[in-house]
Amino acid sequence: MSNVIWVTGLSAAGKTTLATSLRESLTLMGHSTILLDGDVLRECLDVKQQTGREERKKLAFTYSRLANMLSSQGVIVIVGTIALFREIHLWNRKNIEGYYEIFLNVPVEELKRRDPKGIYKKFDQGQIKNVAGLDIDVDFPLEPHLQINFNKKNTPDMISKLALSSFLEFKNKNEQKE
Repeated sequence: MSNVIWVTGLSAAGKTTLATSLRESLTLMGHSTILLDGDVLRECLDVKQQTGREERKKLAFTYSRLANMLSSQGVIVIVGTIALFREIHLWNRKNIEGYYEIFLNVPVEELKRRDPKGIYKKFDQGQIKNVAGLDIDVDFPLEPHLQINFNKKNTPDMISKLALSSFLEFKNKNEQKE
């Protein structure tokens, strides 16, 4: 069975870090994997970063369909994207075989402290708008397979090991059902 691992959370939550680590670990274990990072996908699709809710939702459906198509070819697809829309989560669960959702729940204060792209600073200074979780409403997942709540003691390595272990348990259970 193929899988799509959907890593979601607000900007600076650690999606790319976790998705990259999962890809490396799964590849070392012999799994064929593909990483689809939201920033890279937007660049490839020539999409402006600061767009409104409806445009973002449309783009998220594109990511979902692309991940579904790629996973149907026998690879594990890891998607790191904000895409915090209830419609996306529901569509993914209904339409993607082996869909596994990870939600990185990090408080805005911590996101602003990290802010590697300067998004929160630019927003606070009035230089940009349309920031998910600030002036664009988001829908946090209701029942992610794994929710990782921010804790200062958690290192990226600890989070990666937890996510990998949880995903492999999910994958093994689903393969036993087949």
